[in-house]
Amino acid sequence: FIAERAKKEAGGDESKAVQRAFALVLGRDPDADELKAGLEISKSNSLAIICRSLINSNEFAYLP
Repeated sequence: FIAERAKKEAGGDESKAVQRAFALVLGRDPDADELKAGLEISKSNSLAIICRSLINSNEFAYLP
């Protein structure tokens, strides 16, 4: 329930919620392109889709 936590901690700000999701899952902020794409996906689908994608990403699977 990472998406719910990100939304809560962002205080309703969609952009901050996407940034928080990146921080929670990958330990970093999204770059400008990732943030733009994340906002579009979040608005058309849900923040949960972004969280699932981040968890399934190669970056998450191979943390140093």
